[in-house]
Formats: sequence, structure tokens, C-alpha cells
Amino acid sequence: MIWYLVAVAGTLTLALVLRIAPSAMAPHGAGVDHWFWRLYIREYRRTGQFPPRLPQYILDEHQWYPPLFPLLVALLPERVLDKWSHYVATQIDLVRMSLMLAITGYLTDYQPIAALTAGLVYATTPIQISYNVQLNPRGIAALLLDILLLLVLLRIQGAGPAIWVPVAMVSALVLLTHKMTTQLMWFIALVLALVYQRLEFAALVPVSVVTAMVLSGGFYWKVLRAHWDIVSFWSRHWRWIGAHPVRESPIYGTGRYERPEKLHKSGLRGVAWHMFIMVGFNPAAWLACLLVVERLLPGSNFLNYPTPLLLWLVLPCALAALTSFVPLLKCIGAGYLYVYNTSLFASVVFAVTITYTKAQELSTAIALTALVANVAGTAIYYRQFVRNPRNRIDSHLGQLIDELDGRPAGLVMCMPTGFSEIVTFRTGRPVLWGGHGFGFEKLEPTFPRLLMPIDEVVRRYGVSYLLTLDDMVTAEFEADLPSSTLLQRGPFRLYCFDRTGGGL
Repeated sequence: MIWYLVAVAGTLTLALVLRIAPSAMAPHGAGVDHWFWRLYIREYRRTGQFPPRLPQYILDEHQWYPPLFPLLVALLPERVLDKWSHYVATQIDLVRMSLMLAITGYLTDYQPIAALTAGLVYATTPIQISYNVQLNPRGIAALLLDILLLLVLLRIQGAGPAIWVPVAMVSALVLLTHKMTTQLMWFIALVLALVYQRLEFAALVPVSVVTAMVLSGGFYWKVLRAHWDIVSFWSRHWRWIGAHPVRESPIYGTGRYERPEKLHKSGLRGVAWHMFIMVGFNPAAWLACLLVVERLLPGSNFLNYPTPLLLWLVLPCALAALTSFVPLLKCIGAGYLYVYNTSLFASVVFAVTITYTKAQELSTAIALTALVANVAGTAIYYRQFVRNPRNRIDSHLGQLIDELDGRPAGLVMCMPTGFSEIVTFRTGRPVLWGGHGFGFEKLEPTFPRLLMPIDEVVRRYGVSYLLTLDDMVTAEFEADLPSSTLLQRGPFRLYCFDRTGGGL
């Protein structure tokens, strides 16, 4: 037992180091969503109104996000949140890792090799490192879904109907935390009903909705409307997720350019890109799925753990693939993000395999391949994090935001739109952005592509400032800009207009 605890402590420490490394690389901050949640929580604390009103996002109508995450984070002391907010998601992820290691110990009689295998796999999973550089609700939602699936496992193994009380409660909390995790939970419930021929699992969908309505005092109805709002928006625009707003615009584009990071690229490049990011963000999960295939072979004694754990691993991967390649489903989220929910069970699968396999050479080879692939994926992420100025707040962007803060009041437009979050958090300026709770139709003239000339955007919305990057600007786009003063720091540009088109 003592060596199991040593392996647990060592791998948790490694996980912590790998997760705080991006903050060391970006001392000025990182993560698009981080600044929105800081602003949301700050306004909620200031006014006591829920949901808070954030009028600085002029393209939002209502802040109808699932409420559990911001309400929990708001319980933290303000000084703690100000100083340590970038580590909140990391701590949540380490709690989830601790749950994984507890499950591993229970299934393997606390064998040190099991803890070492599971801990190393989870610690080095790229998506667990990359996504948690910012405040976000995905970690809590994933933890809740893991707990829910363990409760469902007890039901499958013979627990009485009373287990449905905590199942209903936890499923409702998932709905009140994160929309993509809600979609995954409903998908798993419906597949379970088919696999086990038990309608009670399909009933989890309406039961979770009704319970969420009760727990939230009816607020979940607004969350559900907002959920439909974002799905409807992306059903119209999924082809342009991650597109270049100028070079892929029907106004300024040639129709031949596709941004390298665009999610749904055309042709074989698009297929290869989806495979790269789906596998690259969690290589171990897909390799663990290979072990699942082996388990299904007749007479195999290679693995030894509850069969439903295979479903918890395979189904998020299946939904990732479906939402990446099936056009009708591309509106329910970037598919590769679903592999976030595979990390716990993939780690458990490798741990149990290493402990009980009757083909040690094969299981060891697959586990080592998974670790090498995880480390390679993490290294690629670190490299891109440092090289891409969109990923973090560097000193040049900070300088421009400080200079903007010293100029006359006015509406700010940002391209990429993610800069809007840090701009309004630090300056209090209104921004030409939204896309948070409800009101996605308001985005359509300017996001995900410009559908009108930039001079018309400036006039229609009364834009005073445009904050952008060198690679966002083409000669045709710049020619359409109203008369302006240009400030430039590194690759960042700040165009300053007045309301009549003259320079400031």
C-alpha cells in the first residue's frame, strides 16, 4: 500500500507541474474563456444579481449559461481568485485524477505498477493540460459525469431502485454545469438503453431535465433555450468554425483560402486534420480503445474489469468521431473536445491491463506507446502555445490594451474575437462581441466571418477601435477601413477611429 501511495503522490506532482507550466510561459494570462468568467463572477459579486447583466457585450441578450460553475467559483475569497484563478481548473482536474487513482487502486488491489501506469497516462494527456489553463466548467462537468457513470455501473451490477435518487441529482448537476457534457451524457444514456435493453437508462434524459428544472427553480428552462440557440447558430455556420474572418469572408476572400486551424477543412485535408486533433489531444484514449477490440474477441482473458467501463471509454470517442465527420452533428460542438471525457477511464483501462494481462509484452508495448504519444502531444501543445499569439496575453498585447485604456471611451472590435474578453475585463470598454448565453443571431454579420464591409461594420455599430493581428489584415480590408490612427506593438495592431471616420 505504501508504494501505491508513493506512485500516487509522484504522478499527481508530475501532473501539477505539467499543468502549471503554461502559466509560467504566459505570466500575463492565457485562455479565452478565463476573462469572461472572471468578469461574470466579479459582476455577480458586485450586484448580487443572478444571472449578472454584462451590457459591455453588446451582441449578448442574456447570460443564460449553466449556473453551477460560476456560483461555486464565486464562493472562493476574492483575494484567492484574483491571485490564483488560473489554477482553479487545474485543481479540479487533479481532484478528478485522484478519483481515477482511487478507482484504479480498488480494481487492482493497490498494485504500485497500476498507480504508476494510470497516473502517468492521465498526467501526460494533452487535452487535460491544454484546456485547463483557464477558468472553465468542463472539468467539474466531467467529474460529475464520471461519478454518474459509476452510479450507473452500480445499477447495472444490481443496486436497487433507490440508486436513482443520486443518479437523478448528479445528472441534473451535469445539465446545470456544461452543455457539451450534457449532450455526451444523453448520448451515453440512449446507447446504454439499446445495449442493455433497459428503458430506465433512456429515461435519464427526461429525468435529468425535470430534476434540473426543480433544482434551479425553473432557471434551467432558460439554459435549455440558450442551448438550442447555440446549436441552431452552428447548424447554419459549422463550416466556418475557426475560419479566418477576413480571408474566408465572402466580401474579402477569394474562396480558395482556408485557415490552417479551421475546424472543418475541405476534402482529405479536413479528414486528416480531424484525425490529427482527435488523436493528438488524447492519444492514450484511442490506444485504449484498441484494447477494447481485443476484449471482444471470443475466449480472451487479456483484460479483467467491469465491461461497462469499456462503454464509458468508447462512447465519448464515438461521439467525437460522429461530430467530426457527420455534417448533421457538427453543430453540437468541436468533436475532439469530447475526448476530454475519456481520460479517467482510459487511464483505468491501462492500469488494469498492465496488472492482469496474460500478454505482458503486448500490454506493456501499448501502454508505453500511449505514454510516448501523450508526451509528444503535450510537447506539440507547448510549442504552439509559445508560438501562437492568440493563445496567451503577451507583453505586446498588454501594452496595446493599456494604451487603449488611456484613450477616449468607445466601442472596441477585436479580431480574433477572443481578444474581446481580456479587453473588456481590463478596460471596462464595450466590445462588439457576445456568444455567451443567449442571442447568437446578433453575431451573424461579423462572426464567424465578416458578411459586410468593415467600413459598414464601423458605421452600423459605432466602432471606435479595432484591435487585431497582422495576419488578420489584407490590403483590401485595410483599404476599406475608415481614416484612423494606427498603433502597433509586435504583431498586434490597434486602429483608432472617431465616430465620423477621422483619426483620433
